[in-house]
Amino acid sequence: MAASSADAPAFTLAYFDVLALGLPTGMVAAHSGLPWRGKDPETFDWPKVKAEEAPFNQLPLLFRPGRRPVAHSAAIARAIAAMAHRSGARPGYDGSDDEDDAAVSDMLIAEALDVYAALQKGQPTCFVKMGDGGKTDTAHDELWSDTGRISLSRHFACLEKLVRDDDEEKSTGLFSKRRTAGEFFLWGVLHQVFLLDAAAFDATPKLKAFYEIVASMPETNPLIEGTSPMGAMRQYFVAGPRQGA
Repeated sequence: MAASSADAPAFTLAYFDVLALGLPTGMVAAHSGLPWRGKDPETFDWPKVKAEEAPFNQLPLLFRPGRRPVAHSAAIARAIAAMAHRSGARPGYDGSDDEDDAAVSDMLIAEALDVYAALQKGQPTCFVKMGDGGKTDTAHDELWSDTGRISLSRHFACLEKLVRDDDEEKSTGLFSKRRTAGEFFLWGVLHQVFLLDAAAFDATPKLKAFYEIVASMPETNPLIEGTSPMGAMRQYFVAGPRQGA
């Protein structure tokens, strides 16, 4: 991965072939303005990487030329954002030139992971069906209700309050003055809710507008179509009883 030209990859992002945490980190990479690549499916040896390079024996992993691998999706998002800002590929992507933007970006990453954790508790996946792994009908109902600790609507209501109302700034960012990594990371989780039930956004019009704006960006489409460096990623969270399954 030596940077022999301006188009040499700035980093490699490796994950399993599912959306899960691959889409949020992939979104941060795709919108960074940096050249990057995904793992080579022909040569990537996960058992070997896990034993020799993965700090916490898990994916995703970020590989940077001449630097230590980065684990954990939030740390990966921040590392890519810092690289994009320092290189000039996307100034302000990490929010470092504005204290409020930096704080909002970090909040969005944290909230996205809270939503992801709620989905893990109450929604079946392509690997774990309802009734297994603590995925009870009670947890599933709470996830899609208006109340409860893991209620998606409660999370969405909080995000709705965080969206900016300042029309002057909406041309560049809905949550912050500039678009930051946190916004794209969040979108990567919101899209997985959208795939389950698009109506989940109906009560939060500003959040829905944010989702639609990012969905329409040209950098987003390759991730959805499976043509980005991440390759094809299958849906991780799948329909449960509330979706008629």
